[in-house]
Amino acid sequence: MKSELLKTLLIVRSIIDTGPTPCAELARFHGMSTATLKRRLEDARQLGAHVESVKLGARWYYSVPNAAVVHRRLGLWIKLEEARSLVEADGDL
Repeated sequence: MKSELLKTLLIVRSIIDTGPTPCAELARFHGMSTATLKRRLEDARQLGAHVESVKLGARWYYSVPNAAVVHRRLGLWIKLEEARSLVEADGDL
């Protein structure tokens, strides 16, 4: 089961990987409502990701202008969060 933090980090990574993404498409991809997505994006902002929303036509798009700054640490944090467990895996310690 994914932690709430991991879900937030994965959303930021998907925006960075795909570029500006429509709100509804991003919510659908991550299997959540747009309201939940917006809460997760606010959490990401609290972690330091500069998530911007821009309205183009009738759709809202999200981007991460400071992607170059957060990308490396984001990847490391995702790996740590995915590995978080009280059960040893092969190769641990």
